[in-house]
Amino acid sequence: MQMRYGAYRRPQRTHREQSNWRQTRRALRLAVCLAMLGLVLLLRACFPATVEAMRETVLPVMEENIDYRGAIAAIGEGLAGELSIMEVLGDLTVRAFGGVPAEDVEVTGQTEEPQPLPFPPPTVVNPPIAEVIPMPEALPGDLARPLTEPDELEEADEPAEPEAVAVFLARQEEFTGHVMPASVVYTYVPLGMDFVSPTTGRVSSPFGFRRHPIRGEVLFHFGTDVAADTGTPIVAVADGTVLAARECAAWGLYILLDHGGGIVTRYAHASVLYVRAGDVVERGQRIARVGQTGAVTGPHLHFEITLDGMHKNPEFYIEFMA
Repeated sequence: MQMRYGAYRRPQRTHREQSNWRQTRRALRLAVCLAMLGLVLLLRACFPATVEAMRETVLPVMEENIDYRGAIAAIGEGLAGELSIMEVLGDLTVRAFGGVPAEDVEVTGQTEEPQPLPFPPPTVVNPPIAEVIPMPEALPGDLARPLTEPDELEEADEPAEPEAVAVFLARQEEFTGHVMPASVVYTYVPLGMDFVSPTTGRVSSPFGFRRHPIRGEVLFHFGTDVAADTGTPIVAVADGTVLAARECAAWGLYILLDHGGGIVTRYAHASVLYVRAGDVVERGQRIARVGQTGAVTGPHLHFEITLDGMHKNPEFYIEFMA
C-alpha cells in the first residue's frame, strides 16, 4: 500500500455531526434569547425607574439608527464562530448607534477650515428710550367714559334663558317626588348653533316626567313628541353627519345626527329614511318622513337632543312649528 504524505487535512464532518452541530447552535441561540429576556424582566421588576429612563432615552435612538438586519447577521456570525467576540460587539455598536466601521473610514489628513460669513454680523445698538408722556387725569367729552360699563359686561357674559325654561320647571313641580335620571340635565346651556324645527305639527308630549301613554305609569320622557300626519317631511335641525340610520323595536325607523361639539340629535318612528350612516347633511335637508313605526300609539316624531351624552330639553332650543 502506498502512503501519501502531505499537509494535515481537517476531517470532514459526517451528516449526523453536522445535524447535531446545527441543533446545538439553535439551542445556544434560544438559550441566549431566553437569558436576555430573563435579564430584561429582572431589571424591570427590580429597577422599574431605571428601565423606564433607559427606554425613553435608548429606544428613540435605536428606532432612528439601528440596522436590525445587520445586527442579527452579526450575532449569527458570532454564534457560528466566524467572528470574534470583540468584532461582534464592535459591529453591533456601529449598527445600533450609527456611523460606519473604522476600516471603512477614509482618512485624508485634511481638516476643513470654517468659512467666514459673507457679511459681518450686524451690531445691535440699544434704541433711545422715548420720553414718557403722562396720561391726562380726565379726557374731554365722551372719551372720558369707559367703552363698556362693568354692568354691561356682566350682562353680556350671562346668556338670557328662554321662557321655555320657566314653563318647563313649573310643569315638573308636580313630579317632585320622582328621581330624575342620571343622564338628564335641566340646566339651560347655549349650544352655539341655530336650529330649525325638525317637522311641522303639534307638540303632543313634551320633555320631562309624564304618564306613559302605553304603560300608564309616570316615566321620564327623554325627548319631545310632535304629532303629525304620516308622510310629513322630517328635516335635519342643523348641519351634521349621520351616525346611524336603522330600525329597532322601540324607536322603529330612526336617525342619529352628529352636529359636532358633542351635540347629537335623534329622529324616531319614521315611515321612511332618506339617508344612511356616513352621509353629510345640511340644516333643513329632508332626511325622513313621519310614521308610526316602533312602540307608538299613532303617527308622530320623537325628537331628542344630547350634549356629551346628557339629554337636554329640545324645547329650550327649538320653536316647534304647528
